[in-house]
Parts: sequence; structure tokens; C-alpha cells
Amino acid sequence: MSGRALGFRDASLGYGERAVVTGASFAVAPGEFVGLVGPNGAGKSTLLRAITGNATVTAGDITWGDVSLVRMPERERARLVGVVPQTQAASFAFTARAYVEMGRHAHLGRLADPGPADSAIVDDVMARTDTARLADEAADELSGGDLQRLTLAQALAQQPRVLLLDEPTSHLDLNHALQVLELVRSLTDDGMAVLGVFHDLGLAARYADRISIVAGGGVTPPAPPAEALDAQVVSDVFGVRAVVRTDPVTGSVAVTPVVRGADLAPAVAGPAIGLVCGSGTGAGIMRQLALAGHPLYAGALNRGDVDQAVAEAVGAEIEPLPAFGQIGEAEAARVREGYGRCACVVVCPTPFGGANLPNLEAALSSGRPLVLVGGMDAGRDFTGGAARRLWEAALAGGAVRVDTEAEVTGAVERLIRMEA
Repeated sequence: MSGRALGFRDASLGYGERAVVTGASFAVAPGEFVGLVGPNGAGKSTLLRAITGNATVTAGDITWGDVSLVRMPERERARLVGVVPQTQAASFAFTARAYVEMGRHAHLGRLADPGPADSAIVDDVMARTDTARLADEAADELSGGDLQRLTLAQALAQQPRVLLLDEPTSHLDLNHALQVLELVRSLTDDGMAVLGVFHDLGLAARYADRISIVAGGGVTPPAPPAEALDAQVVSDVFGVRAVVRTDPVTGSVAVTPVVRGADLAPAVAGPAIGLVCGSGTGAGIMRQLALAGHPLYAGALNRGDVDQAVAEAVGAEIEPLPAFGQIGEAEAARVREGYGRCACVVVCPTPFGGANLPNLEAALSSGRPLVLVGGMDAGRDFTGGAARRLWEAALAGGAVRVDTEAEVTGAVERLIRMEA
């Protein structure tokens, strides 16, 4: 495999005289998968089309090594670059096998028929894409998912050095989506240069080595997924508040949308609500209260806790603690003061141990009305009975108890009306 790379050299790209993306400068090396993500209409597909000659390079250049793709003869470019577009229309009644064989045309002489070597390549790529069983089917009668995998097989039949993917799994079920991306990942590991457009940030992070953000008419330099897709980028580029964490199963970056940023605009209007939470027990409650327009105070939370990440996403105030840190006297005093500024405090269905019991103590001593979610059984109390005693004291003092998270917002708003 050649050591040459696909390179954008200060390239401006668009249609006619209109540039959609300007100043694109990055490279995709053999053996590397670079993902492109960004909002609709930002120019992700335009970057791919410029490589194939279907969009205009208005300035700069796109190269393979030191050779300009813009000036490369079309037939030579077809041997170099394979494309899997977002949608592919099979408008003629070719068989599926004939459709894949079209990928060999760039390697055949004019009017030449595929030979045994070409047939062997077609057999191989159809087997690898699970399309061999479709060989005799009419391509124009296939489902969108089958046609998408057949189009990948056609692109691989070209034996390209560069593979371009424009939302390659958009029509695929989960099984075939994973099959296609695992196959592309294996091709990358074997030395192919891959540039792919994704709307699913999680899939981009799982399969791409580096990710570029396409937005505002520009392209960021490719960076590892953990650097490219942080919570601030997701908020700034997509207008979505999200929790960005490492998936414990795959080890890749996982992006979980929490709320649209626009949906939090009324938050300044409502009275503040406190939460006693942790370990993800407050995530759903924080979301529903934030969407109802309430500023939030979530007490002391450790960095890395799920609720800490959700609090950051919805703009909740917290008392930050180091990972696995304890609540000391000074932190407990600040938490008590924070809860005291709230209209009421919601005690989420959180298990309590010695490390987070001070949050519950602070909620009770704040003097604010309490909403207790669920019950305090042995599965929540790891304090030798201290949490249960506080819970019972809260109930005796007039706390409202609800069974489910879905009842929290209603209970909170009833308390607010009573206080008013």
C-alpha cells in the first residue's frame, strides 16, 4: 500500500462560484479512518463530492500524495477512490451481481468483459458484505438496506486506495450497520484511507481514528474522538446539552443528548429547586425540572459522577468534589446554604453511605420543604440506619413523598404554589 495520503490543502469547495467550505486543510493517511460530523447543510457531503469531482474546488487543492485529484483523469481517479453515497438509485434492472461488477469497469478496457480475476474479486466483496445471496435478484427491486450494502460491495470491487462513506448505515438495521462498519474498520486496519460522514456521533467515535467538525463554513483539524467531541463542542455545534463519557463496554466515547439548548431558555424564570442525588439517580429528575424552567442546585457531587455530568449539561449549580472525594464540614455548610436558597429540595432515589449522607443532612437542616422519591429500604441505606432515621424525621416534619420520578415536577410545583 502506498504511503501517500489524501490531502486537503487550504481547499475551498462548493458549487459553481459558491463556496460551502473554505480553508479545509487536513490529511487522511493509509490505514486511517477520519470521520466528518456537523449539522445538516454544513458541507460534509460537499467535501466528499469534491474528491470525486462532483463539487467544485474554488481554491486550494485536493491531492493524493503530490498528485492533484482535481486534475487527475476521471478513469484514474475511479481506480483510486471508491464511494458509498448516502442514497443510491438502481434505476435499471441489473442483477445484483452485475451491479457489483460495475465496480470493475475502471480496470477493464473499453467494451471488455470481466474475466476470471474480476469474477473472483466480485465473489469476495459480495461475500464480505453479505450480498452473495442477492446475486440473481434485480437491483432495482431491493430494499434500501440491501442496496446500500450492494453499493459498498460495488465500491470495494474497484479495489480503491481511498474509500468515501456518506452516512453508510443510514438504511441499515443494527446488525448490518455493525457488519458494514466492522468491515470498513478492518479495511482501514489493512491500509485503506477512509473518510466518512456521520450523523451518529457515537458511531463516529467508535469507528473513526480521528474526527473533524464541519460547521460554519470550516473544518476543524482531525482530532481523537475524546478531544473532538467534548460536551462544549456538542453544545456549540449542535445546540444540544449532552453527557459525554467513555462507554464501559466499547471503551469509545459515548454522547448522550440531555436537552436541546433552546429548550432551557426559560430557565431563568422559575424558582430554584435543590436535589439530593448521585450515581445517576438524579439524571432524569434534573432533566424534567430543567425543561420545566427551574434553575437547579444539586449539592455536592464528585467529578465523574453521572449526575455531575448531567448537572453540567443542564446548567445546574453544584458543590464540586474530586473523584471519590468526601464532603467535609466546609462543603457541607455550603451545601446547606445552597439548599436554603431553593424553593424546595427533592431527595432522589439515591443510595446513601457515609460519603454522601451529609447531602441528606444538609437538605433536612436547610429548613426548606422536601419531596422524597421512593422509599428508604435496606437497598438504599448503607449508613447503619442513619439515613433511615433522617428520612423518617423528614416525613414526620411534613415532607411530601412520591412513588415515581414522573410525579416529581407536579409535587414540586404544588409546593411552590403553597409557598407563594
